Amino acid sequence: MEAWQSILISLVIVCAVIAGSYTAYEKGLLDPIIEEIGVMMFKAKAKAEREKYQAQGMKAGEDFVDSQLKGNKQAVDVISGQGPIGGLKKQL
Repeated sequence: MEAWQSILISLVIVCAVIAGSYTAYEKGLLDPIIEEIGVMMFKAKAKAEREKYQAQGMKAGEDFVDSQLKGNKQAVDVISGQGPIGGLKKQL
C-alpha cells in the first residue's frame, strides 16, 4: 500500500511541476533562462569552430575573426531577437 501512495504522490508532484513550468513558459517568465541557455550553446559552438580552425592551422585575427564564426553570429541573433534563431525568445 505504501508503494502506491509513494507513486501517486510522485505523480502528482511531477504533474504540478509540468503544469507550473508550462504556465511560466506561456507567461514569458522563462524567456531569460531560455535566452541564456541558447547563448551558452552558441558560444560553445563558436569555441568548437575556433578550435577546428586552429587545428587546421589557421590563426585567430589573421585567417578568421571571432565575430565571423557562425556560433557567435547565432548568439548575437538570440540576444537581439532577430532572425530565425532570435525567435528563441518568446515575444510578448
